[in-house]
Amino acid sequence: MDNTIHPPKNNILTVIIASSAGTLIEWYDMFLAIILATSLSMNLFPSDGSSHFLETLAVVASSFMFRPIGSLIFGNIGDKIGRKYSFLLSLILMGASTFLIGCIPNFNSIGWAAPILLLVCRLMQGLAISGEYAGAVIYVAEHAPANKRGFYTGFIQATVPIGLLVCLTVIFITRSSMSEADFNSFGWRIPFLLSSVLVMLSYFARKKLHESPVFEELKKAGKTSKAPVKEAFSTKGNVKTMLKAIFGGNAAQSSVMQTSLFVTLFFMQRAVKLEDTTVLLITGVVTLFSAYFYQYFGALSDRIGRKKVLIGGLISSLILIPTSFYLFMQIGNPDGLTEVHPISTAATLQIMGISFLLSVAGAATYGPLGAFMLEIFPTKIRYTSMGFAQNMGNGFIGGATTFVTEFIKTSFVVSAALTPFIGLAYPIFLVVLAIIVNVLFVPETYKTDLTDEENMGTSNSQINAENLSEI
Repeated sequence: MDNTIHPPKNNILTVIIASSAGTLIEWYDMFLAIILATSLSMNLFPSDGSSHFLETLAVVASSFMFRPIGSLIFGNIGDKIGRKYSFLLSLILMGASTFLIGCIPNFNSIGWAAPILLLVCRLMQGLAISGEYAGAVIYVAEHAPANKRGFYTGFIQATVPIGLLVCLTVIFITRSSMSEADFNSFGWRIPFLLSSVLVMLSYFARKKLHESPVFEELKKAGKTSKAPVKEAFSTKGNVKTMLKAIFGGNAAQSSVMQTSLFVTLFFMQRAVKLEDTTVLLITGVVTLFSAYFYQYFGALSDRIGRKKVLIGGLISSLILIPTSFYLFMQIGNPDGLTEVHPISTAATLQIMGISFLLSVAGAATYGPLGAFMLEIFPTKIRYTSMGFAQNMGNGFIGGATTFVTEFIKTSFVVSAALTPFIGLAYPIFLVVLAIIVNVLFVPETYKTDLTDEENMGTSNSQINAENLSEI
């Protein structure tokens, strides 16, 4: 008779839904400040007749700069205490930060305290998302069958476009329900305040989940790390592995994603001079139809390998980034108009199609990345190692793309024809670097055993069989 006490199990479908819903809301919260950067600059910075858009982007980008620090904090919790507790804490922190952004008084009321409070809230968001994404991907993967890790973690990857789509929808409905003056005055706060409701629903769904079986087995065997941060940087070869993950995938992936979403959005607004409603429509439709491909490429990587899919996405992005932005200008503003103007339905559809191709290339770089990241690190320091590499590359380096592209455009003197495009040098550089690193240094990982079987005495097949029986 087997008297072994087995840890309670989660239904894999419940795991995916609860993890994905929370991560979706986290991305919604992160993207709001980027999309509404113009409204934030108008309300939380001085009204002195000059644009404070670049300064606002710098504050907004601060959350990405702070994420590596947060990854060590939440990674330490996730590797010592458990995956579940770490991403519950990150969810609460993110929700509180987003709600408080919607409560910040205008610059006219409290002066420079307004942008300072925005900075504090964005830093808190950076801390939160640094623990959220890695925790959700690892939690799902440690429940998933070995031959479907890319497929299941692909649902987490797809929360990026879906979170953006929800964000765009809320902004579009709010903007459409009032005058432009009212939206710029107070309406911009509504999407931030609404986040609190979504966060609470996700929190109660996640609270019912149990710890992942892989971590529970590690904990039962007494093999959990006592000092995850120290071990992440002292374990032989782990720093090199983190560098491969940063420059072989995360930095380029984030830069491509930022370029296909936000740099494109700002480019169409500020360079092509399209109407805001047209830009939101294009971005929303493209995001909707490209969302499927994040999960598709994750599943494809289960069959042919993470590396092949990732390199394919990087090469496609290298071609499409300069081509797309050139065509955006040629189709949307061939006469070089300096005022906001409408465009024909045919032109809108053409821009939509080009933007869709760029987004699909971004999906190919991101879809397999979650599975790839967690497969190259050992279980006992997986949360810390993956979190740091992901947040250093995705956050600190790639996450700065929106700000850096704008900064390059305003800082370097080039011909008038090249000025709108010069900022693209940053994402193109990161993509080229990632291709080189992948080809020369990055191993294939899709057959990796996550359970550290030799240390834990639990076979991958046992855990996978239990998970499959729950579907």
